Amino acid sequence: MSVNKKLVVVSILLICGALSGLAWRYFKSVKIESKQLVFDFSFESLKEKPNIVPLLVLGSGPASLAAALYGSRTNIRTVVIKGNQPGGQLTGTSYIENWPGVRKIRGTEIIKDCEEQAARFGAIMVSDSVQSVDFTQWPYKVITEEGKELHALSLFIGTGATPRKLGIPGEWKYFGKGVTTCAICDAPFHKGDEVVVIGGGDSAVEEAIELSSYARQIRMLVRGDVMRASPTMIDRLADCSNVKIVYNTTITEIYGVDDHVKGIQVINTKTNEKEEWKDVKGVFLAIGHIPNTQIFNGQLETTKEGYLKMLGRSHHTSQKGVFAAGDVSDPRYKQAGVAAGDGIKGGLDAVWWLSESGFSDSLQKDLEPFFFDPRLDNKIDMQRINNIAELDELIAHNLDKIIIVDFYTKFCPSCIHMMPVLEWAGTKLKDKVICVKVDGIASLDLTSHFEAPGVPYFVVLKKGKQVGATQDMMNREEMYNFIKKHL
Repeated sequence: MSVNKKLVVVSILLICGALSGLAWRYFKSVKIESKQLVFDFSFESLKEKPNIVPLLVLGSGPASLAAALYGSRTNIRTVVIKGNQPGGQLTGTSYIENWPGVRKIRGTEIIKDCEEQAARFGAIMVSDSVQSVDFTQWPYKVITEEGKELHALSLFIGTGATPRKLGIPGEWKYFGKGVTTCAICDAPFHKGDEVVVIGGGDSAVEEAIELSSYARQIRMLVRGDVMRASPTMIDRLADCSNVKIVYNTTITEIYGVDDHVKGIQVINTKTNEKEEWKDVKGVFLAIGHIPNTQIFNGQLETTKEGYLKMLGRSHHTSQKGVFAAGDVSDPRYKQAGVAAGDGIKGGLDAVWWLSESGFSDSLQKDLEPFFFDPRLDNKIDMQRINNIAELDELIAHNLDKIIIVDFYTKFCPSCIHMMPVLEWAGTKLKDKVICVKVDGIASLDLTSHFEAPGVPYFVVLKKGKQVGATQDMMNREEMYNFIKKHL
């Protein structure tokens, strides 16, 4: 074969290869496109659909509340399902010094202000959580923990992330009994104690700083030989004389006595040398987070770490009419200010998408009779009692009812979550039950009287005598059943 003929053959083969590659990419793209669900977003067909929500927001952290603010400001009916941790992780922090325009503020105050601002423009806050979401039909079907079936025209996901656990012996057994992920909740219960903080990032430093005003000694266990925390946070840590950083060390087991942490076992990651620390009474975990995307598995595209994927520079997810922001989609920045800014963008994306799809003020007015109305009539008002004398008076006037005492602290995120759960169960059983709350720090005589091991903590009283108690985190049904078994 001549050289010219060989060149012709090679050229033909190269062209065929290129064409086959293009064809493969084309059919691959067609295959991917065929997986995407395509709906007829016709709003006119909705007039017989019950429990419609034009913009349903999942979560109540800074991203969700910012999205709700922008949704409600444009006069779109916006409902916020607050979730199992109202306010998100921000309620578990102490003081925030990098919230734009504010020198120093507590995380809980930011959430309170954001919620009140969104509510002022008409956003409806619901103390419930989502059990399942179905994206195979539109409007998207959302089932709540309370059993409500909602039909969302658009959805904003701000479900955040959950602190990681170690998965070591004793961790789960003593969780809430010395093991915790929240220093701001439990630091006051460790006055004069020796405690450890697991982790070397900003969150771990913040836990140690919060503990430094209470604990006698705090040891930070860092798996490697360097801290991951920012220089600013490390500088703040230097002012805490009772904090010691222990490098190349991790915890392998947690021990306890009388249902409380009493010691731990640690190991040196370089030498494998084990050691027992017998006087540790508190273990504070700050080792990262897992995005709360499990209920969207198989329906929305995620990264290998589980974070929701965004389309381009927008806050559109892989499904039309579904948007997201905050820690559920951001594996990098993890800042409240960033989450709020991205929540604004996600809220605007949702507003624009609804408008472009044909949603209007006149259509909203036509659909209003079919909107979801979350109001719970005659909701109980939980009275706060401050001392034993007030409790005794309450008991004397209600001998025919069970009294549930909820011990909480002002800035405890678990307490913030559990209080509406108790309110809901108490409302369902209001003819037989009285629910009251006690500030575990401000009312030390009651805390001491009931030997509250931490917060939240629930005590059941029948004719003045304690007949039950628990520190368990519960959903609405579990709380309802817990109370009912004592009736």
